[in-house]
Amino acid sequence: MILSALFTLASALSASPALLACGDDQVRRYELAAEGPRETWRWDASEAENLPQGFRAGLLEKIDECKPVADGRVLITASTGGVVLLDGASGDVLFRAEAPMAHSAAVLPGDRIAVALSIHDRGDRLNVYDLTDGEKPVLSLPLPSGHGAVWDAERQRLFALSHDTIQAFALVDWEGDEPRLQETARWTLPGARDGHDLSRAADGSDYLVTTHDGAWRFDPEANAFKALEPLNSALQVKSVDIDAEGRLAWVKAEERWWAFGFSVMQDGRVVRVSTNDMHLYKVRWIPAPPRP
Repeated sequence: MILSALFTLASALSASPALLACGDDQVRRYELAAEGPRETWRWDASEAENLPQGFRAGLLEKIDECKPVADGRVLITASTGGVVLLDGASGDVLFRAEAPMAHSAAVLPGDRIAVALSIHDRGDRLNVYDLTDGEKPVLSLPLPSGHGAVWDAERQRLFALSHDTIQAFALVDWEGDEPRLQETARWTLPGARDGHDLSRAADGSDYLVTTHDGAWRFDPEANAFKALEPLNSALQVKSVDIDAEGRLAWVKAEERWWAFGFSVMQDGRVVRVSTNDMHLYKVRWIPAPPRP
């Protein structure tokens, strides 16, 4: 995968902010350079030689999450039933699993991955897999219309988004033979509920959550949701993310559940970035490399 090498190179050498955008069977990297946004990397599941045919031809047909995680990896889920942990430098697939209506995932301590599954006769669950075995989850809990999973290392909690609530889970007996997720708190979503997206803001403002009729800042310590301007009360905001510099990026559905571009706001100015022929679902900021 020649373009995979560009991901690492561009991340290391460029000071321009960059995002991952995903939809259909693709994940793309966009750099917001001074001369304008440009695509610098693309991963196409249908062309991934180290994936079984079932993943290339169906299970990753509608990618709905593309999270940058530690060590240059990318965590990908698809509503068509696939989950992949990808090495961004080599393009190698480090983990894969079949999970119906997978909508979000998080890397957990102990080399495990939590996956939120949306509405399906084998979905509406929060599944946890070992990285060494994607065939069967090591544990599974109910999560109606699961749409979000975020590991909070500071609080040592897994936050999960469902149709009506955000739940926090502690990892119990995590190194033993029977690991458990123990619910420690839950919060009812504001507005019309129907949770779409959950992310941790890199600017230190805790969480961002979108529902059917708006976008919100969520502070677990204050048990409070606060309307997130300028997106409240927009309908069908599919994803929202804030980087360490306070730049806001979001995707609002334009046709059914997808869009043909995303928006970035900085200092009150909005820039629209077209994704051309890709049915876009989510965007995520790529953390900037540490300064030397």
